[in-house]
Amino acid sequence: MRVTYNDHPDDLKNAEFLESRAREIAEAAGARKAWPEPVQPQSQSVHLLGTCRMGSDPHTSVIDKFHRTHDVPNLFICDGSSMVTSSRGQPTETISALAFRAGEHIAAFAKRGEI
Repeated sequence: MRVTYNDHPDDLKNAEFLESRAREIAEAAGARKAWPEPVQPQSQSVHLLGTCRMGSDPHTSVIDKFHRTHDVPNLFICDGSSMVTSSRGQPTETISALAFRAGEHIAAFAKRGEI
């Protein structure tokens, strides 16, 4: 498998903006020292989230609670794109759990002849 990823210039500008706001918040809270990392393109790994919101309304979401797309009944999206945000930490275990759950439903749909 080959995975290719490049940060968009807007992603880097957004990261610089957020880093600056984080520094302001830390200083306002009384921080005396900060060790900011420079904003630079990612070269190791990334957790891409969002773009395929999960929900029951096809007008406001891409997939249903089983990760099945609203428009294509035999297409399931089992990755981080259904997570519109990650509140903290690594999303990998949540993505894995959701994919495992979706797999169980895919098998059930197949047994019933729905896909």
